Amino acid sequence: MSIFKRIYESFAFKSNLLKASNFLYFTKTNPKALELKTNDKCLLLAPHPDDETFGCGGLLIKYPDNFHIVCLTNGIHGNFDENPNHNELKENRESEFKSALEIAGVKSYEFLEIEDRKLIKNHAKFQNINLKDYDSIFIPYFMDNHKDHKAVKVLLQKSLRESSYKKDCKIVFYEIWATLPQFNYFTDITAIRKTKEQMINCYPSQLKNLDFLEGIMGLNKYRGTCVNLGYAEAFSIIDIGTFMKL
Repeated sequence: MSIFKRIYESFAFKSNLLKASNFLYFTKTNPKALELKTNDKCLLLAPHPDDETFGCGGLLIKYPDNFHIVCLTNGIHGNFDENPNHNELKENRESEFKSALEIAGVKSYEFLEIEDRKLIKNHAKFQNINLKDYDSIFIPYFMDNHKDHKAVKVLLQKSLRESSYKKDCKIVFYEIWATLPQFNYFTDITAIRKTKEQMINCYPSQLKNLDFLEGIMGLNKYRGTCVNLGYAEAFSIIDIGTFMKL
């Protein structure tokens, strides 16, 4: 590659990054309530069993029939034990995931069963996910401070370049390990927060490590305060074109 081509691609990359950054960081937003229509088809990509609940549990409770959830990894490293039984942990986390979704009423889901911490190396499996039928694709915020969560953005971009999808499909960022610098949509979970707490409590394997119940519900309380509600989940929704420039 010539030095001139390198310089051009560097400027092109920075220009695209600036455009996306301007949208996400510098555009004033007046958050709107996220409301789904009966025929809206949503794909939720959960890097691990629990991310779907922590980030979108309230939305799932409100719209269980709109979602298909793909749990990308088996969660075998989500444990602080010195000598964990990986097979047992995998079974436990799958069981926890199913229990949480049963509370929400979500019936459509699948397990990709990639080893966690190795998601970025498994695009061959990731690209088998059907993307073409969905109106919205939910993923963790791309600046999330977890390697598997970051990997979802990279793998999804690559798959979108290789696959067909609805041209008006939207990408929806949800919060786990990094909060959104600003959000343009929210869902009011005030009346259903106790049900979301029940979903979170379906994950004892994770709650014994960290107090996710207090942490996630505290975040939802803060997000509710931002929009004059009791509790809310926050989302940043962008179009495919903007997403591909990130």
